[in-house]
Amino acid sequence: MFSRNEITSQQSENRNLCADLICVFISLALIGSGVNSADAAPLKAAYKYQKIKAISKSLKRQKKQEDLEKLVEKSAEFVEAHPEYKRVDEVYYLLGNALVQLERVEEGIKVFEETIKTYPEARYVERCLLDLGLAYDKLDNHDAADSAYQKLIDHPKYGSRSQAKLAKKILEQDRAERMGELPKPPGASMNAREWIGKPALDFQETNLKGEILSLQQYRGQVVLLDFWATWCPPCIAEIPNLKKTYERYKDQKFQIIGISLDRSMEPLKAYIEKEELGWLHYWDKSRKVSTMYKVRGIPATFLIDGEGVIRKTNLRGHALEHAVEDLVKENLEKPTDTPTKTPEDSSRRQSIPATKIITLPAKTPCFSLWDVGGHWVCRSRNI
Repeated sequence: MFSRNEITSQQSENRNLCADLICVFISLALIGSGVNSADAAPLKAAYKYQKIKAISKSLKRQKKQEDLEKLVEKSAEFVEAHPEYKRVDEVYYLLGNALVQLERVEEGIKVFEETIKTYPEARYVERCLLDLGLAYDKLDNHDAADSAYQKLIDHPKYGSRSQAKLAKKILEQDRAERMGELPKPPGASMNAREWIGKPALDFQETNLKGEILSLQQYRGQVVLLDFWATWCPPCIAEIPNLKKTYERYKDQKFQIIGISLDRSMEPLKAYIEKEELGWLHYWDKSRKVSTMYKVRGIPATFLIDGEGVIRKTNLRGHALEHAVEDLVKENLEKPTDTPTKTPEDSSRRQSIPATKIITLPAKTPCFSLWDVGGHWVCRSRNI
């Protein structure tokens, strides 16, 4: 018996094989009909382009790591082999976008910049400029991001179109929020990826019932720290994926700790109840925990292994689920040497509700919105 995923995968492989055979038959037919290689080249390029588009469309339906990697491979081969093809700018854009989604952000930036430089008037330049800004934002290089947005806004051909209008909204909102910016946390210039390989910082807070919760309690489990807020659209957009991941791995030594930056308790409690978010929740009203982790924008995630070491940061979508799957599997394969727990210990652990709200003193977070690879993201400036 085969699973549905195995059948779907086999069907996809069969379609790719058929497509490759069609390409071979086309090439043989062209040779047999006396068409020389120079005349056949545009037809081959067109076929390859359609194959790349097919992969891109499949990713819109369901994002898979292997499909993104395949898109990168095919697109990179295409732009090198067919730099004069009439739609090569679109393939460049798809390549850069896929690289960013695979967290190869610097490579994606290089692709976007090369496209803008080589094909300054091409159709997909406007998307490249917007995504270039978003990619720089993802690296916390906001000055470079603003420069890309401004170039799009000032572009003689695309400055009045939808992508430019979106770039303008990002800048306007960001500038408005700077008027009420919060003090910059110590070491705030630290890039989120610099945490990888370092021990996660423990914290202890008291919830509304007077119970103590800390990160240390979950040593031996894979933990996802998720900094978010109910007022943040990209955070809300990630909730379905978080719920799916949590439900799949919650019984395999996996826990999510939501660190909320909501401005008040009421919307947070209402949203958690409405959406039935079963994982742990802290209300970081004073931004104490987010300052510890030097969080400058949300959503921000830190994936921590059973030893308390940060292994991944800022994962979303399929990348998050894939990383959790790998880390949970790795954690379960490790030999456990934990001391025997007393009935009192078990009772005390089981008494901790699945959902916790942590109360801390108040300040108002200051964030703006951006999007990378189909995922909206909030960002803050100089906090």
